[in-house]
Amino acid sequence: MKFNTTAITKAVLAALAAGDAFETQLTLLTKLLKGADRPTVHGIVAPIVATKYGEVFADGKWADSDCAAKRKANRIIKAIVGAQPAKQASKVAVNKALVRQMTAMLKGMEVKVLNATIAAVKAALK
Repeated sequence: MKFNTTAITKAVLAALAAGDAFETQLTLLTKLLKGADRPTVHGIVAPIVATKYGEVFADGKWADSDCAAKRKANRIIKAIVGAQPAKQASKVAVNKALVRQMTAMLKGMEVKVLNATIAAVKAALK
């Protein structure tokens, strides 16, 4: 197989240049938004990115939650203020005897089969 090494070289160098520019701007944004919390940074950055890519961001939410602009905004926000903390699961009382029974029934099951079984049970309970 033959590759166009000239085009590949140009593309790699362009990607590196873009990455260097991106890192420089993230450093500047971090300085400009020093002390701001995540909601503040989100409220400033997301509308700018939405406008740039023709997406809608209003009342703190994206109209299209799967759009590329949202992913780009989140990447910038994460670089400025760090990753969003994981949501804490609500404490729910669990029947321990039932968990033991289910564990005994499912023990030794392949992960793929276990995941399919759990999905089927969830679907049946809806």
